[in-house]
Amino acid sequence: MQGIRLCQGQWWVSDTLEVATPGPDETLVSVRFAGICGTDLALAAGYYAFDGIPGHEFVGVAETGPLQGRRVVADINLSCGRCDVCLSGQTKHCPSRQVLGIKQAAGVFAEQVCIPTANLFEVPDGLSDELAVLAEPVAAALEVLAEMPKPIPESATVIGAGRLGLLAAHVLAAAGCKVKLLVRNQTRALHVQNRDIEIVTHIKPSSESWVVDCSGSVSGLNAALAALSPRGTLVLKSTLQEAVGIDFSPVMVKELTVQGSRCGKLDQALIWLASGHLTEPEMVSFGFSDIERALAAALDPRFFKVLLRPNRV
Repeated sequence: MQGIRLCQGQWWVSDTLEVATPGPDETLVSVRFAGICGTDLALAAGYYAFDGIPGHEFVGVAETGPLQGRRVVADINLSCGRCDVCLSGQTKHCPSRQVLGIKQAAGVFAEQVCIPTANLFEVPDGLSDELAVLAEPVAAALEVLAEMPKPIPESATVIGAGRLGLLAAHVLAAAGCKVKLLVRNQTRALHVQNRDIEIVTHIKPSSESWVVDCSGSVSGLNAALAALSPRGTLVLKSTLQEAVGIDFSPVMVKELTVQGSRCGKLDQALIWLASGHLTEPEMVSFGFSDIERALAAALDPRFFKVLLRPNRV
C-alpha cells in the first residue's frame, strides 16, 4: 500500500506500507482526498512525538461495514467509549483517546485506513469531495459558535486568516454575527467569500468583546489579548507549543474569560457545507509521491487548501 510516513520531522513516501485490515468494529476506507493542515506541519516541527502515517482531514469511500460504497468523513477522536468521561458524553476528552493521524493512530495519508465505524459520517450526495474534505476543520469552526452564549454576540473578531481562521469567520458571519477578520497577509484575504466579513489590518486596543484567536502565533495571541475590552472573552482555537513572549497580564487586569475550543461535530459540519455557505475555495492537489511539492504549496497563501491523493485517483 502506498502512503506517506512522518518520522523525526522527516516525510517520506512508501509503496510498501502494511495493508490496512479492519477489526470487528472498524471500517476499511479508501482515501479519495486528504488535506494538509497546520497540525500536520506542526507534527513535523515536533508537536507530539509522532512516528507513523499522518493526516486527519479527508474524504473517502467505505469498503466494508454498514456504509460500504458510500463516501465518508470521520471524527478524528478515537475514544474508548467505556470510561466515565466517555459515558458522560465527553468522548473527545477520553484519557486514553487516540487521534487519527496525530496521536497513536495511523492517519489518512495512505491509500486505505481503518477507522472505528462509530466515528464515520456519510457525505451527502450533492456535496463535492473538495468541500467534504473540509468537514473536520468546519466542525472545529462550528464549535466556536456552539460555545457562545445564546443569542450569539452581535460582533466578533477573528485573529488570523489561515484556513481555520477563514472558516471560523465564515461560520460566524453565516450565523448573523458581524465579523472582523484581522489579516496580516493580504493574499489570504482573497479567500474570503462572505462579503459581510470586514477585513482589517489592525484593531484598536480594548475595543472587542469577543475575539477568536486562530493565528497559531505569539504575535497573534498578543494582538488578541490587547484587542479585548474589559470582561471580554478570548476563544483559543490555535495551539502554541510555547508561550515565550506572551504577556498574560491582560487576562487578570481586564478580567478576561479564556475559552479553549477544539473539535466539533462532523454531522453539523456536513449540514453546514451542504447548505451552500461555502463554495469550493482555491485548492490544488498532488499525488502522494509529490509530497515535497505539496508541503511547499501548503505554505503558499494563494491556496486555501492543499490536497493529497493516492496516485490511483
